[in-house]
Amino acid sequence: MKKIGIVSNNKNKKAQEVAKRVYDYLESKKIDVVMPSGDLMPERYSLPSVGSDKFMEIPEIIISVGGDGTFLRASKYSYKNEIPVLGINVGNLGFLTEVDTENIEDAMSNLINGSYHIEKRMLLEGSLIKDNKLIKNSGLPGLALNEFAITRSMCEKVIKIEITVNGVFIKKFSADGIIIATPTGSTAYSLSAGGPVVEPKADTMIITPICAHTLFSRSIILGPHNLLEVKLNSGNKQDTISIDGKAFSLEGPSEYILKVIKSDKKLNLVSFNPNAFFKVFKEKFIERI
Repeated sequence: MKKIGIVSNNKNKKAQEVAKRVYDYLESKKIDVVMPSGDLMPERYSLPSVGSDKFMEIPEIIISVGGDGTFLRASKYSYKNEIPVLGINVGNLGFLTEVDTENIEDAMSNLINGSYHIEKRMLLEGSLIKDNKLIKNSGLPGLALNEFAITRSMCEKVIKIEITVNGVFIKKFSADGIIIATPTGSTAYSLSAGGPVVEPKADTMIITPICAHTLFSRSIILGPHNLLEVKLNSGNKQDTISIDGKAFSLEGPSEYILKVIKSDKKLNLVSFNPNAFFKVFKEKFIERI
């Protein structure tokens, strides 16, 4: 292994300090380290950085230092060439970040020596249609590791939602919004909205309404080889679509259709423990109750 990338939390001083610790360790092992120019860590320590396009090409592995939000941002750099991503947890929950700060040196040694395995995580691919026209060049990222979520603003009215699978009408309801999650994202926003926990190596789409105005509001779980269409009819001036937490405005009133399929691409997650998900789930959800 010759080149490793580092992405760190720009708002967390401790994360930047931990990232510098990782940088120094890798440099001592004669590993070239690259960082994206938009990050504060290279600026803070006067270290070299490269533009986003180069950062998507150069590293053999990307290390995320922060919480799950930082991991999601780091993962965006990996999609083009499916670069493996390792998460170091400096956040609170850390479902995607397996390594704790006290185990950094051991983890880096195992990483350099190739003593790890790769988990393949499903990605969702989405496209947005407004008034029967595909929205292009909107800045919307097309791939989601966690979820696509559509929500109304607090002062606006509920959204009328229709779900169609492979051209077959399934369900119609009004709600504050809807979440279409991957198994990886099942422990994130979808869980807080009442969705199920799904083992992350599975290939499923999880559809969970947000505060649906009906007595019978349950998640729908689809297999991976389906075309999901979510039609949104809203009289609101502005609703929101977010992809892995990054929000974009849906200007209204108008009709939108979000089409979602399983992507051909995968996230390659670096792991040292094949049962890491169950360990974290037990520690952070079960034992905290």
